[in-house]
Amino acid sequence: MKEVTGATYNVLSKILNQVNEWGSFNHETFNVEDHATAYLRFQNGTSLLFETSWSANISKDEDTLSISGEKGGLDVFPFTLNYAKHGMLFNSVAAYIPEEKEEGFLQAKAFVEECLGLKEPLVKPEEAIQVSHIIDVIYESSEKSKSILQMEMGGSLS
Repeated sequence: MKEVTGATYNVLSKILNQVNEWGSFNHETFNVEDHATAYLRFQNGTSLLFETSWSANISKDEDTLSISGEKGGLDVFPFTLNYAKHGMLFNSVAAYIPEEKEEGFLQAKAFVEECLGLKEPLVKPEEAIQVSHIIDVIYESSEKSKSILQMEMGGSLS
């Protein structure tokens, strides 16, 4: 990681009788940010723009995940490949993606298999530690209202 710029907000959840799709809560004791956003720059020149919110004054709540590269791009919701070819822009949309009906069961099954040593963990402990560190640096950037450069970051980030 080369640089992290983050901002977190906890404003809407402090408003009495706030309305949202997640249900009611006590605005005096609620302790979760409304919104977080971050921009991460990596050593190899790639970047990541991250934004999440559980309470925002927006017209439509959508899941969005996209990856862009020099040879094309990918949107996950809906699953679409975007690319240039023959002097034109193309979008290839997946017409059918089989669904797993029991996601919770499959996650629990994988966890048990990993604990029993029957299967390699999908997420390695060192990867989880790295993600936790990135989240800590996002909070630090927000608290200091400035970007955190690699030399200021504790730990090792790739």
